[in-house]
Amino acid sequence: MNILNVKTLIISGIVAAVIIIATVYFIPISYRTTTISPANTTAGFNQTAMLERGNVAMGFNQSMIHHHFMATTTGGEIMIMSTNMSDAKTINEIRSHVRDIQYEFSQGNFTKPFYIHAQVVPGTDVMTAKKDLIQYSVKDIDGGSALILTTNDTELLNAIQQFMNFQSSQHMGH
Repeated sequence: MNILNVKTLIISGIVAAVIIIATVYFIPISYRTTTISPANTTAGFNQTAMLERGNVAMGFNQSMIHHHFMATTTGGEIMIMSTNMSDAKTINEIRSHVRDIQYEFSQGNFTKPFYIHAQVVPGTDVMTAKKDLIQYSVKDIDGGSALILTTNDTELLNAIQQFMNFQSSQHMGH
């Protein structure tokens, strides 16, 4: 095999990797201008499709985890745990994902939730506009990780609670 063939293989591999990464992070999302209220959060909702999109966006099998979204008096908490406490691979993937979304959310980037839910997620407009007023902390727990969001801003607290309540209704039983 000559040097030109090796270089061609390497470049082809890099191009393929870039295409795959770009597809995951930059898939066009169709935005709807719909007012979300608790009464219509599950109208036309397809949890199977949401979980399939979650497999892509989060990088691990959604049937191997449990999500818990909790609104708190100071913000909210996202807890993700493996269904198998001895599955080190899934637990490490969860912990990596939680650190990724900590960074993304702190930058006002909610692309993953938009993609997973195939819509703009309630509360994210204010969370983006006031991103610097949210404190994000990660806590590793048995079998997974938790992302804790806290704020002192009343409008932002309401937005975080909308986000958590929507997520909780979508991930119910998962």
